[in-house]
Amino acid sequence: MRIEIRTDLGQTGANTQTLGELRPGVTQSLLIYDGRNVLFRAVVEAATSQSDDIVPVRWDAEPVQAFLDSQFDARPFAFILVEGDAVYVGAETVGRILDRTGVADSLVEGLKRTYAIAGPPVGRVIHGRAIADLDGTFPLSDAAAAHLADLRREHGIPVRENDADGR
Repeated sequence: MRIEIRTDLGQTGANTQTLGELRPGVTQSLLIYDGRNVLFRAVVEAATSQSDDIVPVRWDAEPVQAFLDSQFDARPFAFILVEGDAVYVGAETVGRILDRTGVADSLVEGLKRTYAIAGPPVGRVIHGRAIADLDGTFPLSDAAAAHLADLRREHGIPVRENDADGR
């Protein structure tokens, strides 16, 4: 996050912001993930436990569904990161999270390619559904931004919770 206040020779301060930075008053990014599987809950716990500014939110939470409807006019089943004025989806989410942790660019690109190739079959086998054929970085719509406060109240990862199948 970078919000700069600049004052040049008596001019009033200006809030400069670029895509992916947080809107004023927004302090946390939201990571939307499938929380039904214990393995994915553990992976998200590991990925977010080192960061105070990424809040995990389960895909099946009602506020997430409302956000997705507003952002995409659909409810795509995907790994999504909402950060500032940007919504990262699929391999771009993987890349953005790894970039934030300082992973080498070559490894980030390799893992993004792996996600793009392995994501669809993994989705069908582990999640029981295909992941959305949606990948990239999208501007956060005003309608979807209206749901962010509700999303921030829905965070938490029940890592020790059983799956629907009792695993």
